[in-house]
Amino acid sequence: MALSVVALFVFIFGAYAYAYVVMLSLRDRTPVWSGPADSARWRQKTGRISMAMFIACTVWFVLQSIIEFRFLMGEPRQNDWIDLAALELVFLFPGLIFHTSVRESRSDPGCLPPIARGWTYVLVGFYAAGLTMAAYFTAVIFRLVPGVLGPYVGVAIGSLFSVMSLCCLVLMQSRPGRGSTGDQRRLGRAMKGLFLGMIAIFVVLNVMSERALLTHILDVGVRATPLAFLLVSVYFENRLEFYDLIIKRGVLLILSGLLVGTVLALTVGWLDRMPAGMARPWLFAVVLLPIAMLMPWLHERVGRVLDRLWFGRDFTPVEAVKHVLGAMQQATDEVSLIAATETTLTEMFRRRVVILLEDQPVPDTGAVVADVRTGMGPDSVRLALIDDPGTRLMLSEDLALMRSLGGVFGFMLENVRLQRKKLEHEQIAQELRLQTSRSELKALRAQINPHFLFNALNAIASLIHTDPVRADAAVEQLAEVFRYTLRRSDQEWAPLDQELAFAQAYLDVEQARFGRRLEFAIDADPALAGARVPSMLLHTLVENAVKHGISRLRGPGRIRVIARRQDARVLLEVRDSGPGVGADAGPASSSGESFGLRSVRDRLHGYFGSAAALELVRDGDTTVARIELPLIEEPTPASAGRARR
Repeated sequence: MALSVVALFVFIFGAYAYAYVVMLSLRDRTPVWSGPADSARWRQKTGRISMAMFIACTVWFVLQSIIEFRFLMGEPRQNDWIDLAALELVFLFPGLIFHTSVRESRSDPGCLPPIARGWTYVLVGFYAAGLTMAAYFTAVIFRLVPGVLGPYVGVAIGSLFSVMSLCCLVLMQSRPGRGSTGDQRRLGRAMKGLFLGMIAIFVVLNVMSERALLTHILDVGVRATPLAFLLVSVYFENRLEFYDLIIKRGVLLILSGLLVGTVLALTVGWLDRMPAGMARPWLFAVVLLPIAMLMPWLHERVGRVLDRLWFGRDFTPVEAVKHVLGAMQQATDEVSLIAATETTLTEMFRRRVVILLEDQPVPDTGAVVADVRTGMGPDSVRLALIDDPGTRLMLSEDLALMRSLGGVFGFMLENVRLQRKKLEHEQIAQELRLQTSRSELKALRAQINPHFLFNALNAIASLIHTDPVRADAAVEQLAEVFRYTLRRSDQEWAPLDQELAFAQAYLDVEQARFGRRLEFAIDADPALAGARVPSMLLHTLVENAVKHGISRLRGPGRIRVIARRQDARVLLEVRDSGPGVGADAGPASSSGESFGLRSVRDRLHGYFGSAAALELVRDGDTTVARIELPLIEEPTPASAGRARR
């Protein structure tokens, strides 16, 4: 009885597995067992034979499940239409199996090798022998011809299958092995072992008594033989399609059956006492309801255990996505994103993964197991799985997860590319703003220099008669101002000590002009002497303080220039006692700003972005123009400021 229960579950699993193969073949329109082919006609013929084999095996296991179920129900074995259909299929199998072997033996789709041409006649003989035997025993069952079934059916079936197995072995042995992969060679050895085992089983069955337990076990094994062929073929040839799904769902099917059977076995006495009538089925449903609620949890746990222990998967799909995203988020550009993704996927799948962009060729080392297009993000992204020696097998759920992760990579790559384009556009815009600021600064100089020169010359002319010494000093300071202006007009950066010296010379000239109305002081940290600042930037603030501050006062005015260091930043301040420009607008506004101050803001933004700022504020009766910018101590070319953004 226990053997019959096990056989029932095996037959149900076989029916499920072959039905799944049929559905997969119909979905892809390419049967799983399709041999090498270069012509559509040859593929079509091979596909039809494979599909016929799958359908026949599916029907076979369905019939065997029904026969075994009836036996467990206590019904006597009888020669009805189910047994008759099973008998007809038995005699059809030798021809189908040998037909598949002949088709797969073709090394060239157009013709058979000379040694294989003769097998065509053998193939016709198997079909003819199978149909003849099936017709004869069917006629005996319906008593259309005299005869007895008895042991003759078993002898006929065993003989036919044994001869077919021998022919398949000879055919496989004569097949050249050149160009075969490791999986194909292992598949050939496994198939030969199955055919030899089939011959041995039929020999034992024909010489042993029908009542022996071993006979019953071998009988179940013979009836389950198509399942063994399927599992072996799928493992070596088509594990990428559904090997893991068949194993996982088969195990879950068996566990579900065992759980339901155990519960019913424990409660059968109590269930028998349930009242008959309309309520009885619903009472059974209530008893089985806890099992139905437990099944999703059981399937999830069992599937996770199989993934870890059998298929070598360390991550669930959700965990895998989180893990890969965590690695991708550390990348800052396209190169680092590809490197991080390849490293992470290689560690996860324990198989070298190479990301191919555009039409990039596959690496020469190893063989590509799967060429997975992401289907998301850039269409030109492919994930190549390299079959290096000793690497882990890749199965269908692995490829499904790989496609999902490939989609995640595609989105991240597209995001990185968009960010790069955005930065490029911002850099271009920044450069345009900087160039505009430079042009405005040159225009400002063109306007200011003649006006400043005119005022300075008038002041010097008046000093020549009253104070020749001051006039002489003013001329020297004026010459220094213009020398520095000409020298720095085309340079972007200057040491802070030179900028302060220029401010000193400029204020000396202006003091000669304003006399006692102007007092000034420069307070600078000596440690900042070598700090690099944008050329003429400080001068613009000083000039603005004179023009909009001191010149508007009737009485004495004061200007103070301050340079301080705050951590890794430079603080420049120009304080004047004048009424100022836009001082009442506060630091966040530029309303009323002069052309020079607006140019300063643009230059700071062009050089440093948000890392530098200009504030124009009112501190009591003092107008304060304050600049904060990063400290750059080493010599910096004109482009250094843009590189530090």
